[in-house]
Amino acid sequence: MYKKISLILYLIMLFVSCSNFHLTREINNSSAIKKIKSPGIIVRIPHNSPFPLRLFNKNLSQWLEPFEKKAILKILEGTSKNLYLSKAEYDRFLQFSSKNDFQYYQSLGIITLYLNKNREELDTLKSENNLDGFIIYEVDTFLSSEMQVYNFSSMIVIVDNDYKVLYMDHQFDAYDTHEIDSGALRENLLDEVSNRFLELMEKVDYIREK
Repeated sequence: MYKKISLILYLIMLFVSCSNFHLTREINNSSAIKKIKSPGIIVRIPHNSPFPLRLFNKNLSQWLEPFEKKAILKILEGTSKNLYLSKAEYDRFLQFSSKNDFQYYQSLGIITLYLNKNREELDTLKSENNLDGFIIYEVDTFLSSEMQVYNFSSMIVIVDNDYKVLYMDHQFDAYDTHEIDSGALRENLLDEVSNRFLELMEKVDYIREK
């Protein structure tokens, strides 16, 4: 049993260290990020997500478990749809032009509107969970067992206690696979989504290997 657990931990660390996501950072206030010690994690998905929120939260929780937490990372479940669900394309944080150019100010404006409109619920979550900031992980996924492909785009936003955006990035990665089982494809995709989040948590020094 001990050898099995050790092997799982080794594979997780190998996966994290060897992955290479196509990531673009737009805002990175590293000194302010380090001051946050107890952020709440909100996973945000589109209205047409192929997976329910609980699967993202469950998978992310499992991936976080083996690491030492240098910050108290709490995945927030039971939030309202206003927090975890984007209504349509116009409501997504991640915005691109018709020429596929990232729309920095449009994205930042949508994030600011999101924080302002949901301030009451966010304040309640801070009070109830003793939080000093939020990490919002917006994820949009796609998979096809027939085409043997899966992909996901995402944005991670870190805000402080006063709802100032300290960090913002975006990413897109696509994967070809020989896997035809839809259940296995789903697990692979969920693992990549969680792995992308863990990579950032290591870089901002919120987690480390035990």
